[in-house]
Amino acid sequence: MLKASGQAARILIVDDDQDMLHLISLRLSAAGYQVSVADSGEAALLSFRQQRPQVVITDLRMGEMDGLMLFDHLQAEAPSLPVIILTAHGTIPDAVAATRRGVFRFLTKPFDGQELLRRVTDAIRLSPALDTANWRAALITVSIRMEELLRQAWRVAEENRTTLLIGPAGAGKTTLARAIHLAGPRAGQAFVSLSCTDYPAAELEEILNPNNPQGACAQAEGGVLYLQDIGALSHIAQGRLFSLLLAQLQGDDPLHRLESSARQPNSANVQVIAASPRPLDSSVAEGRFRSELYYLLSRTVLHVPPLSERCEDIPVLAAHFLGGAAPGKTLAPEAMLALEEGSWPGNVRQLKNIIEQVATGNLTELIPETAVRRAMRDFGDVSLIALDDARRDFERDYLIRLLQNTAGNVSQAARIAQRNRTEFYKLLARHGLDPVNFKQRFK
Repeated sequence: MLKASGQAARILIVDDDQDMLHLISLRLSAAGYQVSVADSGEAALLSFRQQRPQVVITDLRMGEMDGLMLFDHLQAEAPSLPVIILTAHGTIPDAVAATRRGVFRFLTKPFDGQELLRRVTDAIRLSPALDTANWRAALITVSIRMEELLRQAWRVAEENRTTLLIGPAGAGKTTLARAIHLAGPRAGQAFVSLSCTDYPAAELEEILNPNNPQGACAQAEGGVLYLQDIGALSHIAQGRLFSLLLAQLQGDDPLHRLESSARQPNSANVQVIAASPRPLDSSVAEGRFRSELYYLLSRTVLHVPPLSERCEDIPVLAAHFLGGAAPGKTLAPEAMLALEEGSWPGNVRQLKNIIEQVATGNLTELIPETAVRRAMRDFGDVSLIALDDARRDFERDYLIRLLQNTAGNVSQAARIAQRNRTEFYKLLARHGLDPVNFKQRFK
């Protein structure tokens, strides 16, 4: 029996035949697994959302929701969850159709007990227990969607994949990148985080040069190189990163390695994780981002959802942040309701800031609703509409590119933007941008 994080794996069995449920349950329980059962597809979905099993074994022929319909529902919520389908009516066409749709295995009744255990073991290897794993301790969640994201992240870490994280600012991309680092074989090595908006273009190009002994690749040797706001890279810097990733891809190809070993230097030994607050498709279409680099980065993409799409996490996150900021204090029920009603444009980071503000600004042990709503107004919780949000993001990206291309020369940047220096400085202050950070510092 496989275990993950020290606990027995959880299996959900679904069948409308009570005798079959009992038989499979006995066999898997005897093998040491934690087993739960459901006698219909509808009951199975409810159990799945409550128990979060690592494998589902279901009969094909059931009532209104058969095994394939159940699989479709499960795949919509957890695409990486292995599903094994058992049926007495199995045919080759059934098996082919099921496996093409993504079903992990298709076994016929009467089933061979040892074969079933082997298939379950194979499935568990793809679906480890995540709830007690230390590597994801910083990611507080009760969301099914986040649990699925963490399963995908665990595979990324184990397989040492180059990965692109897409998600809005404050949603937790950096926290997820650090979790991937801790989950994989590089956990004991360096984690180097580099913001692509903090340096002028020429300096970033040199920092990302794999042959630079003081560059980011050298600092992250053997570990993880995390590149924030990857879309801000200049074309030359993009070319440097593409060369690095292409060399790694070719190094994984034994035939290419054999042919080129005499003339190709070794690629940098780093795992690259890139992040962007928005998809890069439009940047590729407009020619601002190299399509060949996008292809290498997008072979594995993880989408980090905004807090507004994982509202069930707001109470547990709020309690976690409050416990860290002011142990012993609690939120009044009305205060918690106010948090749950928020739209959270600043995501988890915004929630953390609000909790820390009310925790330190209130002397009473019970934090009232009025304090929470006042803090939410201070942090601009629900005032932004879509157009304002888009305009703000565009303006900040434009200013970053302008400062990068002028190496922090405010006079030159203001002339290009057709703004006077006073107005331009106000724009920079509004977006928290310091031109000093864009001046050429690399020696």
